[in-house]
Amino acid sequence: MENKLSVKQWPEEPPGSTRCLRQLAEAAAEYFDTPLEELKSQTRKPEIVWPRACCMRLASYENYTSVAIAKWWGRCHTTVLHNIKLVDNLREKPGYEKQFRRFAFFCKKYNRPVKKNKN
Repeated sequence: MENKLSVKQWPEEPPGSTRCLRQLAEAAAEYFDTPLEELKSQTRKPEIVWPRACCMRLASYENYTSVAIAKWWGRCHTTVLHNIKLVDNLREKPGYEKQFRRFAFFCKKYNRPVKKNKN
């Protein structure tokens, strides 16, 4: 009797997770009081572009590639690169720098796992 055991071949590199990208977008939707669907839409309104660009910049700090970020947001990778440059340039102005830092701090708190109390 022949034992036929099939072993699934797993890829060398695990597939990338988009959980952090989703959490950044959800944090932006809450922080900037904008629906997530509108952030992911194709609109170019400044009140939508800035939060979206901040998410893309923070995602690049989390070591996501521009291609992975673009895929999640439904854009091309050059748009992501442009938004990263936009954020870097606008952060030279004090108002934008302050808002970006506050948003980054909010994202850290927003994405932190909730610790359960042991009582």
